[in-house]
Amino acid sequence: MDNREISITIEKNMGIISLDNLQTKNSLTIEMLENIKTAIDTLEKNKNTDIIWLKSTINGYFSSGYNLEYIGGLNEPEAKFYSHKGSDIIKTIKNCKKIVCCSINGKALGGGFEIALACDLIFATRDSEFGFPEVNYGIIPGFGGTQLLNRKLYETFSKYLIFTGNLVTAQELYEKGILNEIFEKDSESCSQISKLAELVKKRSKFAIGLAKETINNGLEMPLEQALKFEQNAFMASFASNDKKEGMTAFREKRTPVFKDRWEDFESL
Repeated sequence: MDNREISITIEKNMGIISLDNLQTKNSLTIEMLENIKTAIDTLEKNKNTDIIWLKSTINGYFSSGYNLEYIGGLNEPEAKFYSHKGSDIIKTIKNCKKIVCCSINGKALGGGFEIALACDLIFATRDSEFGFPEVNYGIIPGFGGTQLLNRKLYETFSKYLIFTGNLVTAQELYEKGILNEIFEKDSESCSQISKLAELVKKRSKFAIGLAKETINNGLEMPLEQALKFEQNAFMASFASNDKKEGMTAFREKRTPVFKDRWEDFESL
């Protein structure tokens, strides 16, 4: 896929989605939202990719957030439809059986921050900033911002950011455990994601997908129900060839060669 707002490239085992609208600083139009979702769906089905990486080509911005010129003219049903399109991306990232990571080099605001929060792993440069500026325009976050951050952290911090519209630094989010790592330069962040992809190449992709599904679903359940969900997932992992290969390699004291993909076991 290649259009004026996003592009897809595949490097080694990474499927890279680049947001690329300099004019709007990657503000989120309906078209861009649909294209991001389609790109994730496409890369999830591509067996040559183990990691999906969201990034921006615009220096200083991952995304400026909602396209205010566009949404300023929406009526109530149209606004709900716009919110639905954004929420679709959040659910697509959460339900994707591959690792979805993002690298931030600059500002991730509003919907851009919400998309980043949905990712499994988040890397950023030290000078990056994050926030929910919606209250400055008489609206609230609409892609999951009122729900995602307090599921990762705690309610009072989420309320502070949403109520004030203030921006927060990468350092603060790193200290709170929201960001996995921060770097001085974007090139360092990109290098770290490449190293991660090399590491994941050696792991069981089926097990990673199953673990992600188990973690994400468990977060929405009471503990007892989540533990039962994990037990069933653990049982399902024993149906894979990767389990046999992993255990055999352990006994033979060699490096395992995993071949199973989550795509091959969707019926489990």
